[in-house]
Amino acid sequence: MNFLNREDEKRGLVSENRAVIDKITEFLKKNVKYVSKSAMIVALASVLMLAGCNEPGGNGGQGKDPAQQEQGQTPAPTEEAGQPEVKKDEYEVDAHPEVKELVSAYYNSYAAGDIDKLLSITQYLSDMEKSYVKMMDEHVESYSNVTCYTKEGLEEGSYMVSATFDMKFSGVEGGLPGMDFFYLRTDKDGKVYIDNRYSSFNRLLKEQETEAEVDALIEEFEGGEDVQKLRTEVQEKYEAAVAGDENLKKMDGTVSEAIKQWKESYKPEEEQKEDTEKEDTEKKETKKKKKSKKKKEEEKPAEDAEANAEEPAENQEQAPAEEPKADETPQEDTTTPEINYVPEGKVLTATNRYNVRKSMDESADLVGTTEEGDSITVILSYAEGWTKVEWNGLTGYIRTDLLLNN
Repeated sequence: MNFLNREDEKRGLVSENRAVIDKITEFLKKNVKYVSKSAMIVALASVLMLAGCNEPGGNGGQGKDPAQQEQGQTPAPTEEAGQPEVKKDEYEVDAHPEVKELVSAYYNSYAAGDIDKLLSITQYLSDMEKSYVKMMDEHVESYSNVTCYTKEGLEEGSYMVSATFDMKFSGVEGGLPGMDFFYLRTDKDGKVYIDNRYSSFNRLLKEQETEAEVDALIEEFEGGEDVQKLRTEVQEKYEAAVAGDENLKKMDGTVSEAIKQWKESYKPEEEQKEDTEKEDTEKKETKKKKKSKKKKEEEKPAEDAEANAEEPAENQEQAPAEEPKADETPQEDTTTPEINYVPEGKVLTATNRYNVRKSMDESADLVGTTEEGDSITVILSYAEGWTKVEWNGLTGYIRTDLLLNN
């Protein structure tokens, strides 16, 4: 009977301690990312100790320390199975000076379009975001009232930060409230930096790959009641600012349109470089073709002249000399002559027979016809293509082109 009672007591104690162990283990699983490594080790050791002490047969099978048994002492009673409820931690407001300083420096650099400064305090700042920073620099003058709401990140020395701010536009009074997210990490030298893969910019455009574990933690962070409440407050302030200031509302629309146009027209630096190189190549080819064409045009007359000079005289084309017959009236060209002139007062010796007419007309009456060797004195050439001459004491008109070919 006594033996049975002792066995029942032992079974009841083991069952009760098992329930405690299960609850502690469950608590650790749910809160692993919020419990420090040292605290976890202590808790785990406690679980193992509790399990070892209460296993049947452990420490003499009585659940007592051997020393206590020798001295007749009773072990300290275990805690009841119920554990105190642990409240989910909330973010801290401006609790880390290095975080506040880093985020403020980030916004100041953004407003100034200072890419070099941004590169010194961030990692994974993409070419696309650099282009975005330069575009925003044309519209945003400054950021103020920066506040950091912080929780610990996945690994030691990392932080999840919701940052609120007022954004002031160039040439417009007042500012628009806004909210961003940052994931901060600490490098091996102890310097805190911003991992831009988790910035609002990259999380929206998904230009760079991120770590699934960090993404899950951020999603949990932003889904918390405290962050949701903060987001609602900022949105209400934003809507009130836009509704109360027409200039702010107009400028907000202008910046939104600028962002849209930037996104549609943006090209990666590699594509821009390829386009520039292609354009330069086309310009060079066009210039080269023009230069080659000009060179050929310049060389052609010289080549023709050289070819003619080398060709035997008997093979060169010669225009047959026209010898008018003495018994026939000279033929007159009926085509419109080129307008030209013969110097006034010039004395010509006729090398052919020319009709001298009373007026400047092919159908005008003849004054006479010259013979070869006759002397012709030029009085005046006219724009109509005729030249007034004196011949054998008579005055009349001969076509100017005939005299020029004399």
